[in-house]
Amino acid sequence: MTHLIWCRIVRHCLMGTFAILVTLAVAIRANAAVAEGPKSTNAAVAEERRFLQFNEAERSYQEKLRVGRERYDQKQIDRAKVIKAMSAELEARQRTVVIHPVGAPDDNPDQTISRSLPSPAAVLLAVSLMGVGYYLKRLNLISPEPPFRHKESGFVGSRPLRKRYRVTALKPVIIWANVEVLRMERNLLGARVRSTEDKSAWIELKAGEMRDKVGLVLGIHPNCVPHGRRISLADADSDIVPLGVWTDKDLPKNFFEYFILEVSE
Repeated sequence: MTHLIWCRIVRHCLMGTFAILVTLAVAIRANAAVAEGPKSTNAAVAEERRFLQFNEAERSYQEKLRVGRERYDQKQIDRAKVIKAMSAELEARQRTVVIHPVGAPDDNPDQTISRSLPSPAAVLLAVSLMGVGYYLKRLNLISPEPPFRHKESGFVGSRPLRKRYRVTALKPVIIWANVEVLRMERNLLGARVRSTEDKSAWIELKAGEMRDKVGLVLGIHPNCVPHGRRISLADADSDIVPLGVWTDKDLPKNFFEYFILEVSE
């Protein structure tokens, strides 16, 4: 009796276990089916989205291509208008040019030669003018270039004033002269280039010292020549004593027994 009871209990347990397993299997398959359904739906949506993006990119490319073609056509139209206008202007200029017809050759060769020769009156007038000019030049009444006179220094000579001189000091001396200075400036392209210019400055020399490639010497410091005639310059910090009237032909020359000035070679 007890054995039968245990057999029924085991059988019912097995049947319950089998029922639970069948129920779980059916539930898992249902969940799998439900899960696979949205996946397939998401794939279709992604494919449709890629198709729409491709169509949008294709339309954008076609629009850009159309705009570029329109701009090119407009440039060609403008170019044709410019060429047409230039052609019309060239044709108008060609119409305004006056072309003189070539005359028929003269049958008389003697008459042609006589026309090509200057008249005796013109020849006589030209010879007379040449003679008068030569005579005035011999009398030093005319000069090809008027001399230049520097008011401050007394220099008398011809332009340009960028001639260079050599100064040899006999005693300690201070002179006011033009010196060449270097400066940086920009050219038309905006690049920095070097250039030189003359600028007046005091030059102090010791006895026996020589300074070459000096610009125009304008004067000497008043401390060196206390009794000299003084003048004031706008760019000098003190008065200067001018050197008096001199030209390049007077060089080499001793000034105030302080220095010897000569033309630099």
